[in-house]
Amino acid sequence: MEIREYENLIISKLKDVVDSIIINNPELNISAKARAGAEISDWLEEKFVELTQNHDYFENSESAPKGSTKNPWDARTVFKWNDIREEIWIDFKAFKITSADSNPDIGTPNKIFKLIREGNFYHAFIHVFYQSKGNGLEFVNYNDSYSKLYFIKDISSTFRRNPKNQLQVNISSPTEYRTREDFIKLLIKKIKESHIRQIEISNRALKEIDQTESKLIEANKKSEEKLIKKIQ
Repeated sequence: MEIREYENLIISKLKDVVDSIIINNPELNISAKARAGAEISDWLEEKFVELTQNHDYFENSESAPKGSTKNPWDARTVFKWNDIREEIWIDFKAFKITSADSNPDIGTPNKIFKLIREGNFYHAFIHVFYQSKGNGLEFVNYNDSYSKLYFIKDISSTFRRNPKNQLQVNISSPTEYRTREDFIKLLIKKIKESHIRQIEISNRALKEIDQTESKLIEANKKSEEKLIKKIQ
C-alpha cells in the first residue's frame, strides 16, 4: 500500500463514523444560536468516542477535557491497520450553512509542531453543516456530503497565519494533496510570510508614529504659546 492510500483509508474510515453519527441523529435539540457550533462539536466528540469503543479501525478514543480551551485536539484516537498503530488528532468544526464562505481560525502552528515532534503527523479536520429547524437544528448536506474531512497536511494552499498566530482557511477552499515533507515546507513558508507582513506593517507604523510625534509637538507648541500669552 502506498502512503497516500493509507492516508485515504484513515480519512474514509473517519468519514464512515461521522456520517453514521449524523444519519442516525439528523436533528439536535440545540438552538442554532451563535455558540451552537461549539455545542455541536462537543456533542460530536462524545458520539465519536462512543462509536469507536469497539471499532475495527479505531481504539483508545478520547475527547478533550471539558472546559479546556487550549487543548490541541477535540478528540484523539488510534488508527489500527495490520501491525500499525497511528495516533490521530481530530478537530470538529460545525458551521451554519449560511457561513459556508467564512474563514475560521483552525489553531496555531505550535500544535502541529508538537504533533510532529512527538513522532506523529495526522491531524484531521472534520466539518459538518447545520441549519435551524424549529427550536433546534438539523444537519444538512454541503457539496453532496454530510461532512468534509481532510488532514491539515492537505489544506488548501490559500491558508495563512494571522497576527494572533492562528492558521486560517476558507471553509469552501478545496484541499490539495501533498507529501508530509512538502506540508512542513509550506507551513514554514506561510509562517515566515506572515512575520514578514507583520514586520512591514510595524515598520510603516513606526515611520508614521515618528511623523505623528513631530506634528503633535508642533501643534502643541503653537497652542501652548497662545495659552502662555493669555495667562500672562
